Amino acid sequence: MSTTKTLINAVIGAVVGVVLSFIPLSTVIGGVVAGFLEGPDVREGAIVGALAGAITFLPFAGIAIIGLSILGFGMGIAAAPIEGFAVVALAILVFVSVLFVYTVGLSLLGGYLGAYLAREYPDQHVRTRRAIGFSPSTGRSGAIEPTQPPRPRSDRPGDHDRGGEQFDTEGSSRDRDTERER
Repeated sequence: MSTTKTLINAVIGAVVGVVLSFIPLSTVIGGVVAGFLEGPDVREGAIVGALAGAITFLPFAGIAIIGLSILGFGMGIAAAPIEGFAVVALAILVFVSVLFVYTVGLSLLGGYLGAYLAREYPDQHVRTRRAIGFSPSTGRSGAIEPTQPPRPRSDRPGDHDRGGEQFDTEGSSRDRDTERER
């Protein structure tokens, strides 16, 4: 599901979210950047936004783990009652959980909005991708172009019939052109 392009866009969105962390709701901005770079598919935009939020959250998770280990070590040396440690540990875990939902959830929302903006402003999306060195997306990441059915190898005109049906190459090319326009 996730491609290298998706991960790169998620890292770019996470960096934007961290750099702008002095602004409230900066994770939304990071998600918008990641979603806009990902492309016009809002589902993929939401996925890359959530990935950007998860990458942004990693430093906070590391700090919480270090804090809990220091707290546990300190409580062990001070011979504090286990109830006090449990209350403080629970408070830290609740805070980290709320921070996780804030970071990843708002980045997911930003990714959705960024993909929506990419769909509404396709020219700006293409120009932005070219400006940062990405090739313009086709709108469907990882899609395989439809192929034509194999052509018969015989020179006889009746050999390409199958049960009285002939290949409709003209109809399949119209279907392929319709599929590309989507």
